[in-house]
Amino acid sequence: MKGVALCLAIMLMLQLLTPFWWWIMLVPLGFGMWAARSVWHGMGVGMVSAGSLWLGASLYNWLSSGQFIADRVAAMLGAGLGLNSVVLLFVLTALVAVVPAGLAGATGYWYRYLFLTAMKSR
Repeated sequence: MKGVALCLAIMLMLQLLTPFWWWIMLVPLGFGMWAARSVWHGMGVGMVSAGSLWLGASLYNWLSSGQFIADRVAAMLGAGLGLNSVVLLFVLTALVAVVPAGLAGATGYWYRYLFLTAMKSR
């Protein structure tokens, strides 16, 4: 839980200070290299922190007078499926963040494991 809070706070600060979206991959990568206890721990922390950050951001934008644009984007996304749901838009937004952040957290743990085993073999 501390890892999720730490990653979430760092990502939120970096997202607000810089225009780059890829902090959702670099912060979990660093956490995985630094403090993950297992590959699943690194992946889980990355997924939960990035997913909650982007889900919270999309909810904030929707609640602060963004309903008009969100409804139109949801209509465009759901036109082929017969769906017109803002909830689907929120789920897709969270998935866009969850997948790369989870993979980055797992990759960070694997990097640490690789380098530690390489250093022990010397």
